[in-house]
Amino acid sequence: MAFASIKRCSVFGAVGASVVFAAYDGWLFSRDLAPDEHLFTMHRFVVAALFATWLVADAQESQRTRPTFDQGSFALYFSIVYVPYYLISTRRGRGVLVLVGVCLLLVLPQLAELVASYVS
Repeated sequence: MAFASIKRCSVFGAVGASVVFAAYDGWLFSRDLAPDEHLFTMHRFVVAALFATWLVADAQESQRTRPTFDQGSFALYFSIVYVPYYLISTRRGRGVLVLVGVCLLLVLPQLAELVASYVS
């Protein structure tokens, strides 16, 4: 039960951080301002860290024997290849949807800029 709570908190945290930062970025962009590049880097890091936490909790909850982020740095270094493999091999179509959702969370601030430029 504890892993489900960790997974849920990770998802809510990633979505919340992305929505708040996207709203802030869109608001600044509508006033012809832009947040510092360090904030974008921090946003990507926070979302990636929360997703990695979700991934580790998911593997431990389902008691899979496949390596995850907690099994060493190999999976971390090759996360571009490993994460899609893990999601697709464990969830099939739902894994693709999870991967698309994470990618959308990462680009949500840029989408907010597009919406702000279209509206203004």
